[in-house]
Amino acid sequence: MVVMKFGGSSVATAAALRRVVSIVGAERRPRVVVVSALGGVTDTLLGLAARAAAGDEAAARRALQQLRDRHASLAAIVRDDADRRTLLACLDAAWRDVATLAGAAVLLKACPPAATDAIVAHGELASSRLTAAILKDAGQPAEWVDARSVVVTDARHQQASPCVDQTADRLLRIVGPLVARGAVPVLGGFIGATADGATSTLGRGGSDLSASLVGAGLGAREIQIWSDVDGMLTADPRLFGRARAVDRLSFGEASALARFGAKVLHPSTVGPAVLATIPVRILNSHQPAGRGTTVTAGPVRRAAPAAGIACLTGLCAFDVPLPDGSGRPAALAAVYGACARAEAPVHLTAVSDGSVAIVVDDGESGDRVEAQLDPVGRATRRGGLALVAAVGDGLASGRGIAWRVLGAIDAVPVHVISRAPGANHLACVVNQSDLALAVETLHASLFERRPSRDEGDAASGLGVAPRPAAGGTSQELRA
Repeated sequence: MVVMKFGGSSVATAAALRRVVSIVGAERRPRVVVVSALGGVTDTLLGLAARAAAGDEAAARRALQQLRDRHASLAAIVRDDADRRTLLACLDAAWRDVATLAGAAVLLKACPPAATDAIVAHGELASSRLTAAILKDAGQPAEWVDARSVVVTDARHQQASPCVDQTADRLLRIVGPLVARGAVPVLGGFIGATADGATSTLGRGGSDLSASLVGAGLGAREIQIWSDVDGMLTADPRLFGRARAVDRLSFGEASALARFGAKVLHPSTVGPAVLATIPVRILNSHQPAGRGTTVTAGPVRRAAPAAGIACLTGLCAFDVPLPDGSGRPAALAAVYGACARAEAPVHLTAVSDGSVAIVVDDGESGDRVEAQLDPVGRATRRGGLALVAAVGDGLASGRGIAWRVLGAIDAVPVHVISRAPGANHLACVVNQSDLALAVETLHASLFERRPSRDEGDAASGLGVAPRPAAGGTSQELRA
């Protein structure tokens, strides 16, 4: 059995949906289909909820009408009159629910997280109904499944975590029998429900996690992630035009690339797949004959010394002085506690003899961190930064590749360098204005030339210090 997940761009238009019909029809193994909302719909629904909470009922109604019209136009693909009328009736009922929720937000001048989830979930509910109807109309035995009936989550609305065991149990009871009798279940990604039935969402990009949960719960042989790119690339093609697809990745490499900004996979996607040792294939729905990228357990042998380069932009760094002696652990704890209270994900941290550097998102997130750090001690903030990371399981040995990474970016001012012992990545923080140059030189060094003989025996000290600084697993280097 295979799980086939299609992203928003893969179901965004009539032509895209016809490609989905062809791809699903060409797969002869038992299959389950998971779909995201149509491209742009989630943002529209979030905007609708915000406008309703602000009291702008007219704007919320206009946004809802646009969604209604867009989905109705795609429903025209269904040729059977009765099936098309049934589909449109289901979609209209869903949009009426959205209108009711938006109306309540207008009256209350607020749209709390639970209500926002209930609104936003209709993107995936609509796209999955639409996809199931179009597949069925094309002669495939598709059956729509409400994802809220099988994906169980905690009550942390807008960023819920799945309850894996309960979800697996429901998948086996509800979806398993459909697959066993030859049906093609179709459900929306990204959405679920709490144990008491309240609609929840898994956070942006959570459709990939949904597919992984379904695959693990049903014991799939393979999980396919269909998007609009030829798999995981060696670099962001928007920054570097010669990036190429990576044939194979280990789970650890894929997770690190996603964590450091590669957009093809949601960072949590590989979790359930790793535990169940299920291969994940990243494929291009516009070029279904392509090989894509296969993500598997275990190390991957490759000619290149690394798997890929990932980037994060729009970052800032806080440098916080640290005292000597016994006060140092408490000072470090206070810094990390400030980030936790600000609910700001820390992308990178590095400890030197006299300070700690914390790298977080700039903007509102950085502002919250700054406010929390004020009582902790004098902190210096640097904005306009980006993170670039070389990722590959070969980096874990520290033999040669780390020296090549540092040598490649020698001409780029670097604010922070970080690598934990045994890690499969080396990450650097640079000025965002230097990011394209850093990626280009790194790519040339890692993927476009052969290593010299003596690089294979280079030491693992990374050119920063022979050992991690006390109290941390990484070192800091300021430009």
